Amino acid sequence: MITGARYDKRDFSEWPDLQTLKKKIAPALLPTTKYVFENELLNSLIGRWLLQGLLEKKEVSLQKLHLRSDDHGKPLLSLPFDFSIAHSFDVVICLVSDEGSIGVDVEKIRDVPLEEYRSSFTEREWSFIMKAHNKIESFFSLWTKKESLLKMHGLGLQIPLTQVKVLDTVGVITAMPSIHKGVWHPYGIPGYCCHIAVPENASSFEIDTVEF
Repeated sequence: MITGARYDKRDFSEWPDLQTLKKKIAPALLPTTKYVFENELLNSLIGRWLLQGLLEKKEVSLQKLHLRSDDHGKPLLSLPFDFSIAHSFDVVICLVSDEGSIGVDVEKIRDVPLEEYRSSFTEREWSFIMKAHNKIESFFSLWTKKESLLKMHGLGLQIPLTQVKVLDTVGVITAMPSIHKGVWHPYGIPGYCCHIAVPENASSFEIDTVEF
């Protein structure tokens, strides 16, 4: 079963306090990354708080929980669950799965210098973007597919993005000795683009909008 939760700051007049939020999160789930900007730290904490809530729904004992990283740096739970967290500006989303690996990416749709990203796409993908009615939305659609598929398989941007092929129904990462695949579920958020990468046989799922 795959479960998810989303927090959108635009729905609230006040955001959670950093120190209060830290106290709500189990020590094992607190992020260890150092953030320069307070907003990035807040989003990271909200992501871990969402993760904690989803695990509690699955009746996971937080006292026995710990995180470790795999060879590529992907955080893993000490349980037969996979999880993925993504955040961009005002939106934070988290998913937990007991059906294999999962990856999510979200990006606020905004103007970006497209030409600077041309080397991240295959010729076929770049042609798709350039021919699209809305080039920016098409760019973020393919970008979030690439990112979510990489996150699903625990791979970072050390993989050449041209080796992450996302135009077909099944996405393929060809840069590794064995081929990594996945399919996507788009998740609609006004003003954002979000894709969730899952195994081909994964079940459907719903994402709850949560409040603090």
